[in-house]
Amino acid sequence: MDDRVDGEGGRLEGTCPACRQGDLITISMSASANELSFTTCHMCEAKWWYRDGQNVPLRSVIGSVLQQGS
Repeated sequence: MDDRVDGEGGRLEGTCPACRQGDLITISMSASANELSFTTCHMCEAKWWYRDGQNVPLRSVIGSVLQQGS
């Protein structure tokens, strides 16, 4: 399966767009009223974070999780 964006949630599925060899693994969770997803390639270890379907940097995800713990 080629890499693609899922129509619902915008997450990557299939083969890694970075190395084109590895399968993607996605973990989803809720934090601070946001849906967070972490996607990684098991082959090259490329990583992506999504908040409510939008690709976001790790530092913004950490902020969401820290707010929930307060």
